[in-house]
Amino acid sequence: MIELAQVLEVSEASTTEPVPVLHLIHSIAYGGVETALLNWLKTIDRTRYTPYLVCFSNPGHTERPFIDAAARCGLQVDTIPWRRTKPVLQSARKLSAILQKKSIRILHTHNTYADLVGLVAAQRTKVRTITTLYVWSNFNWKRNLLQRFNRMLLRWFDLVSAHCEVTYEQTLAFGVSRDRLRLLVCGFEAPIFEGSFDDRDRRRCELGAEPGDSVLINVARLYPEKEQTLLLHYFLQIRMDEPRAKLWIAGVGPLEQELRARCAALGLDDSVVFLGFVKDLPALLYLADIHVNTSSAEGVPLAICSAMAASLPIVATDVGGLPEILDHGRAGILVPFGDSAEFVKSVLMLIASPSLRSYYGSTARRFIADDYSLSTAVKRLEYTYDELLSL
Repeated sequence: MIELAQVLEVSEASTTEPVPVLHLIHSIAYGGVETALLNWLKTIDRTRYTPYLVCFSNPGHTERPFIDAAARCGLQVDTIPWRRTKPVLQSARKLSAILQKKSIRILHTHNTYADLVGLVAAQRTKVRTITTLYVWSNFNWKRNLLQRFNRMLLRWFDLVSAHCEVTYEQTLAFGVSRDRLRLLVCGFEAPIFEGSFDDRDRRRCELGAEPGDSVLINVARLYPEKEQTLLLHYFLQIRMDEPRAKLWIAGVGPLEQELRARCAALGLDDSVVFLGFVKDLPALLYLADIHVNTSSAEGVPLAICSAMAASLPIVATDVGGLPEILDHGRAGILVPFGDSAEFVKSVLMLIASPSLRSYYGSTARRFIADDYSLSTAVKRLEYTYDELLSL
């Protein structure tokens, strides 16, 4: 197992000018992957590497939240065309022109379409290529087909990287050799949000939570694998024992209307609030009591890292990279996916025990601050780029 806390010595080889590195991403709903990428690029040593960003221009402009978030980080995003007809060659030509204009030496891609377009564009240049893989799982037929295609593309990259240890081991099993595979975890900054108790009560009331209510929060894209439908059914059981419990769901995605309809059908409209996309997540998490996650598939969700940094206790399913960031149950409660009784029991236990919430919250905060630092993660990234340049 690769330890994140291992000290990495960055190569002392330097150039007179920073190395231009371009990241290509297909962003359809701003979430953890986008946040992790922006965190890397905000932190990377600008004296050694100059980061550039390109994303696909989607129908409906679903990439807009990512572009806006990048702008707030001081990063400009160029776009290449994308449609339902998948114009790979057109997009690759546009990307190739950007690579040549900016003299890019490293192309770093994120997700299947970015991998495909990036590899086609790279054929016209001398750029080195690397992709980052986030999660392998059993999704719907379309995404499973894309995963299979993605596995075929991996052979053409100079290096392949995985976002968590589970994905690393799965990628090894798919035939990528260990000498071409790297672990590039996201890392996380642990910001501290400070506010008064009076202001906290006031803002909670604005979102429908009265003093004495227990607020559960779920921050995730509204996608099938995030399993918010399951969460609503669990919450219905929680409400039977704790009628003053509230649930806030923060995120956007194609399942929003379906989830709202399910919420109404379960009679939960008075206790569930859909918050949509949240720009200031630390300020929102400060208002909640417990973070809940019922996903069936995960890499390393930055939303849970954010909740841990906010000292929130976590109840989450034991899938993907979640055991890694929850320190295998020491920094949060892990429950087998689909075990409704254990999930409900764990949440009710935390609601009933302020001291237990405090214990898990403080443990989670320490883990993020001490063992999952962004600076260490970015040193790994820089070291991997040094390797690429030496190939």
